[in-house]
Amino acid sequence: MTRVLAGRRPVLEAMRGNAKVHRIYTEPQRAYPDIHEAADGRGIPLVSRDRAELDRLTDGVRHQGVVAIADDYRFCDVDEIVAGTDGAPVLVALDQVTDPQNLGAIIRSAVTLGLDGLIIPKHRAAGITAAVVRASAGATEHASIARVTNLQRTLLSLSELGMEIVGLDAGADIDIRDLEPSSKGRVLVVGSEGKGLRRMVRQRCDIVVHIRQRGPMDSLNASVAAAIAMYEISGKRVAHDG
Repeated sequence: MTRVLAGRRPVLEAMRGNAKVHRIYTEPQRAYPDIHEAADGRGIPLVSRDRAELDRLTDGVRHQGVVAIADDYRFCDVDEIVAGTDGAPVLVALDQVTDPQNLGAIIRSAVTLGLDGLIIPKHRAAGITAAVVRASAGATEHASIARVTNLQRTLLSLSELGMEIVGLDAGADIDIRDLEPSSKGRVLVVGSEGKGLRRMVRQRCDIVVHIRQRGPMDSLNASVAAAIAMYEISGKRVAHDG
């Protein structure tokens, strides 16, 4: 099976990352020297298509005149992600985040901050669609993402490996900045837009923290809150990565 990638940056990152890109479509009247250079270096054919055809291929996702056809997204196993880390892993698990823009932004932040991987549910959550890839600016193509059937069971397995499960909830009593560095690794669990962490997922957490807010607004967008929390969690890494 194949998937569609839309936009100059996502297509470039797909070629730079682990994706198998089969061909790239571009609008004939526009020049894309970076796309052409990357595609030529990898032997990927470029084909001209008019805007109407590109619009049809991307089903409404903004494409900037560049569309690629690639293999289906390759998800990782959670065990594979943990085993592939150098030292204590730092992961983020998303509890039914359904908005593609939020999911893409969270993936982009996770990759930028150097987290080791992400865990998303198979059901009642956004998948790695063309809209998510575009929202992530192509960061999906560099991320290690596991898709699991049962998030609670996955968190329990990681806890049994010695990792600390840290839930993010605005109503928690503990400030995330008060966390101590961990030598055993951590999983940050971020809840869905509006509903937050489900009860059973929250019960799997060893500790639940909040982000202190001082301004007149009383809430943060899910992807912004996740980015702040990932920054704090990544800063609590032990000295194995320098």
